Amino acid sequence: MNWREEIDKLKRDIEESYKRALEELEDIVESVLSWRGIISPRRLYRELKSVVDDFKADLFDIERRLREIEREVGEEAKSSIVEIEKLIEDKVREFTKKYEDVVKQLESHVPIEWRSRRPWIAISMMPQKLAMIISKEVSGALKTALGELERAVEEVSTVVSSIRLKKEDVRIIDELIDAGIFKSRSEAVAFFVRKGIEASKEWLEKVQESIKKIRELQEEVKRELEKKEK
Repeated sequence: MNWREEIDKLKRDIEESYKRALEELEDIVESVLSWRGIISPRRLYRELKSVVDDFKADLFDIERRLREIEREVGEEAKSSIVEIEKLIEDKVREFTKKYEDVVKQLESHVPIEWRSRRPWIAISMMPQKLAMIISKEVSGALKTALGELERAVEEVSTVVSSIRLKKEDVRIIDELIDAGIFKSRSEAVAFFVRKGIEASKEWLEKVQESIKKIRELQEEVKRELEKKEK
């Protein structure tokens, strides 16, 4: 394949990647609109991030191939290289506009108080990642801020605990994992523990109240003993 054919292929690849990214955005909108109840910003963040990251990776690869043509062919390919760079810029801007429209569509499914939290802020800033493709002067501060924000959103507070389960319970959990319902035993156990706590909420509240009274009584007895010792 000569360099002109490679240039034509790059154009097709840009158009196909752009079209695929738009289709994935539309799929997310359709999915969200069909959900019942309130959408999880963290879940929405992960789905949108996947679309943006895939589009970004495709464009980075195209940029890399373009630079190879530039090194190998030089001045002869200059106008074609500029044309490809312009096409990338146009598609990034068009995608960013579409992405912003999608976020506005989805806002009504997110409680107002959640819109100031990290996942929604990260969702709003996502197109800035594509600026790294078309701008040679993207500041290190922006790159750092985006990276820190993503890490903050992905952080999950986890407590590791050993739990003994009956063989029958383990078998059921393994069947659910094989069926693709859960990724691992720990994820399945965490789900059922949470569901069990939610189902027993009223009982647990009574237990917590009793524990509180016992602690108050213990403190009172302790104070009385300290008085006698004096």
